[in-house]
Amino acid sequence: MRKVTVAAIVAALCAVFAAGCSKKVDYNDYISEKRENIYFYSADTVDFTLHTGVREQPFSADGVRGDMIKVAEAYVSFAQNPSEVEISIDGAGGEMNYDSVKNRYSLNFPDGDFSADRVEVTLTCDGAEQSFTALSVLYDGVMDCETALKCVREHAPELFSSMTDGNLFKGEIFIRLLCDEGCYYYVGICDREGKITAYLLDGERGKILAEKKI
Repeated sequence: MRKVTVAAIVAALCAVFAAGCSKKVDYNDYISEKRENIYFYSADTVDFTLHTGVREQPFSADGVRGDMIKVAEAYVSFAQNPSEVEISIDGAGGEMNYDSVKNRYSLNFPDGDFSADRVEVTLTCDGAEQSFTALSVLYDGVMDCETALKCVREHAPELFSSMTDGNLFKGEIFIRLLCDEGCYYYVGICDREGKITAYLLDGERGKILAEKKI
């Protein structure tokens, strides 16, 4: 009888220990888009922007994170559009594509790995070259994407709780650095039905500035 009792106690203790040590959800594992940096340059005749980070491929707002790849997307706008534009950023590049709706040229760098505080850019427009240095918009005091997500979790614990089932999070997360006279973050929480709860927060203090359901 004693052996049975001891065995039962040991089993119970093991169950409690296992439950206490069960893995908690790491919501960073469910980030399917992360814009980590923006490089910017502006002059009288040209505006240049480079977004860098990681994103699932192919990208789909379906609440499920796919395979992740590095991404870098360059955008150029001109006061007067040339016929052809080629771009080189730190030695990598090619011919840019024109978007008539947004009136700008763009090019994706699938393997782009830009991590310095500046990039060297050369544009060849109808055979004429111009070069400039684009600087990162990040400055001391700006939080990273993971900290921005933590701020949103603290602001909306019920949302994350409702989408969490045991050790699984039933959704995916989009985080995009924004810049407009300061740094901000867009954080979108997407459920399995494609519904998104979006937040805009201050990039330094983490204060939630706006919230919207999409």
